[in-house]
Amino acid sequence: MTSNRDTLFRQWSMLRKIPRHPRWITTRQMTAHLEDEDFAVTARTVERDLAKLSTLFGYTCDEAGPGYRWYWPTGFRPIEIPSLEPSTALAFNLAERHLQPLLPPSTLDLLTPYFERARAVLDDLPHKPLSHWRDKVHVIGIGPELASAPIDPAIQRTVYAALLEEKRVRVTYEPRGQDHTRDYEFSPLALVSRQGVLYLVGPLWSYENVVQLALHRIQSAEILDATIHQPADFEIEAYIREAGEFSYPTGSGTIKLELALDEATAVHLAERPLSTDQHITEHSDARVRLTATVLDTEELTWWLLGFGAAIEVIGPASLRQRIVQALDAAATQYAMG
Repeated sequence: MTSNRDTLFRQWSMLRKIPRHPRWITTRQMTAHLEDEDFAVTARTVERDLAKLSTLFGYTCDEAGPGYRWYWPTGFRPIEIPSLEPSTALAFNLAERHLQPLLPPSTLDLLTPYFERARAVLDDLPHKPLSHWRDKVHVIGIGPELASAPIDPAIQRTVYAALLEEKRVRVTYEPRGQDHTRDYEFSPLALVSRQGVLYLVGPLWSYENVVQLALHRIQSAEILDATIHQPADFEIEAYIREAGEFSYPTGSGTIKLELALDEATAVHLAERPLSTDQHITEHSDARVRLTATVLDTEELTWWLLGFGAAIEVIGPASLRQRIVQALDAAATQYAMG
């Protein structure tokens, strides 16, 4: 005879296996799942339990076609056992605010009820510290905050699915600074967020070199029935950190940077070093000397120019010349104005 305890375990297992719309599970599939978990049950008992539990928990079924298809509706409020703690609600809230652009749309669809519940939990805590944490913590970048470029949700959903499933995509792409589009076969290997812009990283067709496609410049996307082409030895961490590809390398590799800088800037760089071998010394001209081994990139040039007269590049000569040319061009432009 089946005990109440066994019935509870079986029904709880059934609830866990019901997917959220638009996915579904049939009575026959549910029966097979339960049999795999060693529950001795008939399809008739399963269908009776599913119908009974639906009136208590709010899931539903599609009666069209052969057999019932059971699913949680899109706006379903998740069952909380135990209830959502305020600290967990805060974690969901921060994830919603800062991770949304990076999460696959399919994952966001699943998390939306938890995000909504998290907001409700925090809103119900008007006199507790966690309820105000959202207003006390902010993340800011460097320079003026630029608006995000608009991304077609359907295209985003397609390329994220291709990234998850490791499938190639055919994309129509508008390269920066050009007034026409190009069609590519692309293997998405990674997704990178840089200063509010989302980039897909991967090779075109079956080439070995890897390129970056800005997601907002993709005009159309279609998943192909072909697995991605993975270039030998490609790792996204090395691509970003060691090769510095998102910093736009000049081709010179690593350089021994030597700077002369004022004391205030020296304090800033002493707190946040450029490299592990950074060395700062005082100098007779009241300025400070700094040396560090860094990757020579266009981003390094832009960063140095941003300090204006607070920093002078002493070496290497090639970098100093680049800075001089940029400053001369800027001075000429302003003189003409």
